[in-house]
Amino acid sequence: MSRESLKQLFNVTTIVLFFVLLIGSMPAFASEYQLGPGDEIEIFVFQEPELNVKAKISQAGFINLPLIGQVNLEGLTGEEAKSKVENLFKDGYLVNPYVTLTVRQYRPFFIHGEVKSPGSYKYQAELTIEQAIALSGGLKDRASSSEWIVRRGYPEVTFKAKKSTIIMPGDVIKIEKSFF
Repeated sequence: MSRESLKQLFNVTTIVLFFVLLIGSMPAFASEYQLGPGDEIEIFVFQEPELNVKAKISQAGFINLPLIGQVNLEGLTGEEAKSKVENLFKDGYLVNPYVTLTVRQYRPFFIHGEVKSPGSYKYQAELTIEQAIALSGGLKDRASSSEWIVRRGYPEVTFKAKKSTIIMPGDVIKIEKSFF
């Protein structure tokens, strides 16, 4: 190999290694979306139209499937839920089921505390906490401009948010009072 080829190979390897390290260091809540109560999903079983289901995940985390009954999907990723449903249909019902699971509508996020219109709001992709505050009418006069707490996920994680924090479905945002 020529010196120039080695140099290019080194540069490409460095870039790939950087991205591998970057992805590996992302926080847990940046991982794949987990299903939860309030999500509306659709399950399609290939060549078995009578087994297709459109359902809203209950507050207890369950949906009802034909032949099987209640299935808990809370906290599972889409792929985990798909595999679980396939395995349940394999267990005495279908020889080789092929299941597709899609989220038709995500559960809302909630905002409370020192905002003008607390409540639940429809999830929008790539919504930041600053935009969520604007949706809720903005901050009250005594609201903190930096003490924003988010509760998220299964198991639940609580963290202090910044203006650029991306909101996820089901997040509960609390805007604290300012002391000054």
